[in-house]
Parts: sequence; structure tokens; C-alpha cells
Amino acid sequence: MSALTLEEKCRLLGGASTWRTHAIPRLGIPAIKMSDGPNGARGESLGANRTPGLNIPTSIVIGASWDVGLAQELGQLLGREARRKSAHVVLAPAVNLHRTPIGGRTFEYLSEDPELSARLASAIVRGVQSNDVSPTVKHFAGNDTEIDRMTVDAQIDELTLREFYLRPFEATVLDTGAWGVMSSYNKLNGEHAANNIELLRHILRDDWGFDGFVVSDWFGAHDTAGSIEAGLDVPMPGPSTVYGRHLLAAVREGRVSEVRVDERVEALLLLIERTQAHERPASSAEQTVDDANEREVVRRAAAAGAVLVRNERGTLPLVPGSVRSIAVLGPNARVTRTQGGGSSSLQSIETVSLLKGLAERYGEDVMRYRRGVSIDKLAPIIDDETLRTPEGARGWRVEYYDRDDVSGDPRRVDTTLQSALTYFGAAPPGVDPFDFTVVVTGDYLPTVDGTHDVSLVLTGMGSLRVNGETVVNDPQGLLPRGREYFGFGSEEQLHGIPMKKGVPVRIEARMRTRAGFSALRIGIRSPEDPNEFSDAVALAEESGTAIVVVGTNDEWETEGHDRDTIVLPGRQDELVSRVAKVAKRTIVVVNAGAPVAMPWLEEVDAVLIGFFGGMEMSRAIADVLSGERDPGGRLPIVYPRRLEDSPAMRDYAPVNGVQKYTEGEWFGWRGQARAGVEPLIPFGHGLSYGDSAWGAPRVV
Repeated sequence: MSALTLEEKCRLLGGASTWRTHAIPRLGIPAIKMSDGPNGARGESLGANRTPGLNIPTSIVIGASWDVGLAQELGQLLGREARRKSAHVVLAPAVNLHRTPIGGRTFEYLSEDPELSARLASAIVRGVQSNDVSPTVKHFAGNDTEIDRMTVDAQIDELTLREFYLRPFEATVLDTGAWGVMSSYNKLNGEHAANNIELLRHILRDDWGFDGFVVSDWFGAHDTAGSIEAGLDVPMPGPSTVYGRHLLAAVREGRVSEVRVDERVEALLLLIERTQAHERPASSAEQTVDDANEREVVRRAAAAGAVLVRNERGTLPLVPGSVRSIAVLGPNARVTRTQGGGSSSLQSIETVSLLKGLAERYGEDVMRYRRGVSIDKLAPIIDDETLRTPEGARGWRVEYYDRDDVSGDPRRVDTTLQSALTYFGAAPPGVDPFDFTVVVTGDYLPTVDGTHDVSLVLTGMGSLRVNGETVVNDPQGLLPRGREYFGFGSEEQLHGIPMKKGVPVRIEARMRTRAGFSALRIGIRSPEDPNEFSDAVALAEESGTAIVVVGTNDEWETEGHDRDTIVLPGRQDELVSRVAKVAKRTIVVVNAGAPVAMPWLEEVDAVLIGFFGGMEMSRAIADVLSGERDPGGRLPIVYPRRLEDSPAMRDYAPVNGVQKYTEGEWFGWRGQARAGVEPLIPFGHGLSYGDSAWGAPRVV
């Protein structure tokens, strides 16, 4: 501390880049590197070149397991993965409560219950810190939905705040000694969390004795003097933050005491010491480790959090060999969601569809598949099976240029295996992540004749050409913004293009970005088969046993916006009801990260909720359906029959920027029970293949 100049102190507290703090080489102070979580460690996102990693189950699955030991195991995996990504800090766990069933990040949070969340979050923190990696318990506090999340003022009375919404944070600090906390985007009782003195200083540091560091959510700090006074250590991302030169000026002008700066520097130096950052350079190469034992932990966790809701007449387990034909239906059977959308998404080591997982368990010859219905909000992203580079290889060519000059040789050339690219504040080596142009070129190979919808969503300025014709041209980034990509993405630009099966269609998209986060998404929707729905129902009747896989995807459940409804998208409810009428045995697997309505619940034979269960989810669900593993999950959130049955929905929508928690402690199952409202599925419900007996309680 005594060797640091004031300029160095202020620089140290300001982020150097999207994921790293500044180093002070002359004093041997290393940079700290951070990585998104909580269902894995993504590392620095490099567009087409992400480092694959373990995709562990999303937090709601951990919540459904009610298993503290398992939570600690997964925390250990998370810490290990952070080290493999050369990160000293992982942005996890996420412990906000499920105030409503439609929160965009409900899948990312553990439970609606504060004590369950507290126990599990503490276990995750223990696991992460056992690897000399710091967690950042988030989002502190009141960030329980995504509506107007950057500006909304969550007004919560002190009793409800302390006993419910702060309880998981308190437990990780008092019971586990958490090293890090992340302040949330929203205001809490009038002040933004990142400069909220009551929250960061009086409650966190004074009342709870927290001695760790506080990082802002990305772009969530707005007030230099207010943040340093409150106790914010590092506003992120860099290189432009409210600290650095702004903090230096505030000290010199007498608006900030250097004592406060020293307090924050001490917290950062302690973080460096705790994470052994001097021994693990942030610049070390990121690694992918595919370990069979770790895969087994992830698979076991997915089964432990799978909730068996209904099982009439012993329909499950469905023992392999007991049936000759199984109709596998539904949109999520072939495109199974293992994680939600937003900053928690990562490149998984492997993603297996439930259709494949079932085929591995029951045999390819037994499975017969029809999608039945579509749930895509946007034209679907295309994978490498139908993508070809101009040279004929799988994928599309990706070229990077400095700024907007594409006349010369590209700075770098890569290949992408899908038609969407995201850059979470980073870019491939040699490319300026804050000022570059990306050009994507390749052919799409149609699999059917007819007019295909080709769409573009982008966060910057750009264009789209199809077979040499410009169909989108937005050189100044003036397209209206939609809900995609945290609200930075344009509204989907959709164009019908006639195509012939097998005849290549040349696609060229260009985007310039000057922001820390950027994304380019090209979607292609093939013509719908008019017989798809009826063929799926006919297949169910013919096979006798039907497994219908319904759910959502990362367009419906994602950071940045909430859902508008708990009704399953598309005609999924109709498909389930029709199948239940004709099949001898109807089993429904729900692949959604948060509560959905099930108007057909009493019509089907069995229902299993798998949530978004990580990279081994499909095999774990097959294990459960076949009886290889018991469904270990019990709901960590109540499933209402109707959205309006959720007590907090009464004051869900902000009024004049204020979101009042007028229901107090009576949200979720507590509020429904108090009002005498019957839930669709109760909090804590979950069946088993074993027998149980209830008796009188006794003291031991």
C-alpha cells in the first residue's frame, strides 16, 4: 500500500478490460481475471473460438436436489473449471429468489425459499473457494426479475428484505466467509445497488463483517464518489469505468477521501492474495478437460434435480426391452436445452439431445421421432450440417478487420460451426474487441424446396446479402432495438428467399461493433410440413408408448427480459392432449427452466421435469425414465395453475420506475397457501420409485 501512488491505486480499482483488472508490474501486482458462471466457467468469449467447458446443471436443478453435499461438489467443479479458464473469480452463485415464475433468469437462481437458497449457496461457495477461486454471490440485491433491470427501484420493507431477499447473501458471508459479492443493476429503496451505502457498507460490511471484495454487475456502476463511499471495490467492465481517472479527479478535488480509496485497494490486494493470482497469470492459456468422473458428477446432479410430478399405474420406470416401439415427439426432443440464455451461456464440451440419450438407453431401432410443433420465436440458428465455407469445408468463414476497413487483408480468419456469434467483451487474439468488423461468408444447403425465411439480428452496424443481393443494409446502426441480446440486438430482419433442395445459397453478413458486447445472428426457417402435427399424433397412436418432450429455449428464457406468460410456446399443449387421447401410455418430459402451465396434467400417465440440466441432462433423463436412477428432485418453487395466481404478479410491473414488493413475505407458495389458492404442483413435491412411510414425529 505504501509503495502505490494515488494514480496507481485509482487505476488498480478500474477494470482494464471486460474481464480483467489492471496489473501494476513494477510492484508485482498481477491482473485479476473474471469469468461468467454459474452453470460453468465460460472464460473469455472469443466469438467462434470459445474454450469448451463443463456445462453443469443450472441453479434451479441444484435447488430441486435439496442436496447440500451435491451443491458443494458442483461448487468444486465450478472452481476447478475457473482455474482451467485462467480465471481467479467466477461470477457465481446466483441466489436471488424466485419472486415470480416468469423471471428471465429463474433458471439461474436456486429457489423461492430463502433458507433452501442459503444452505445450497453456502455449499457452492465452499466448493468454489476450495480451489483458491473467489465466488461473487449475486445479484446483491433485489434483482429478482429482469423487467427494467438497469433502472427499476425495488422497494422492499426491511423485514421482508432482511428475512427473505438478503438471507442467502447473509448465509454465504456469515456461515462460509464468502470472498466476493456482486452488486446488482437495480436501485434498492431509492439508490442504485453499486452506490447504496445502506446495502454495501452498513449491511454487508458493518452488520455482517464482510471482508471480501464487491464487484459491480457489468455496466452497473454510475456514481464515482457514491460508489467508493458505499464500498464498491471494482466497477466493471473496463477500460472505461467510474473509477480510474474519474476517481483520481474526485480525490484531487476533495470529493473523495484517499482513506476510502485505500480501503478498496486493501480489499483487492486481499483478493489477489486469496486467489494466489501471482502464481496463476491471467494470460495463461485456457484449457478444456473432459474427465469421465466429472461427467458422472454432472449426470448424477441432473438426475438428483429431476422432479417426477406424476406417475400413474406405475408407468415409470419404462424398462428397456419392455416395449418394441417408442414415439419420441416434441420440439425439445432433438433440440434439447441444457442451459438458458444470456451471460451464463457457454460452449459445452458436448451437447446431447434427449432423442440421442433415449436411443443410447433403449436402442435406435425402438425410437421413432417427429417434432410435431415448432416453438422458435426467431428463425432458428443453423449448425454445421448444412453450412459450408466458400472452400467447401463444414461451417462458415469468419473474417476480422480493424475498425470498418474491409478493403485489405483480414486481421484474422476463423471458421464458425453455427450461424450465430457472440462476443462477451473479448475477441480472438490480434483483434481489438472494442472496434472491429466481422464478415461471415458461406453457403447454406437447403434440405427442402420452398421459400425459406432468412433473418438477421445484430447489435452493431451491418448488412446481409443473400446470393449477392443486399436484403439488409444498416450502415449507421439505426434499426429499432428488440429484446434480444440484453436489448442491444436489433429487431429481427426477416426475408423470404426461394430455395431448392441441395442447391447452395450464398450468405454474407457484415457487422461493425464498438461496444464491449456484440452479437450477430443469422437464422433460417425452412418451410413447415403441413402434416407435421397430424403425423406426430398418428405415430403416437401407432407406437402405443409416447414420450413427448415439451419446453422452452433460450429465446424464451434468458437474461435481459422476463417471459410474458407461463403457457408453453406454440401448439405444445395441444400436441400433448391429442397424444394422450390416442397413445396407450403418454410420458411428458418438461425441458423448461422455470414453471410452465400444464393444462393436460391429469390427462397423461407420467410427467418428469428436467429443467435445464447441463451437458449430461439427456443421458440423466434417460437414466431416470428407464429406472437406472431414481428421480431425486423436489420442486424448489411452486407451479401455479395460472400466472395471476402468483401473489407478486399484482405489483410485478413497475409504476413510474418503482417496483413495490407489496406482498412482503407472502410471495410464492406462502402467498398461495395464505390465500387458499390451490397450486398446480406444490412447493417441495416430487415422487420416487421407492416406497415411503409417514409416521408420528419423534425427538432423537
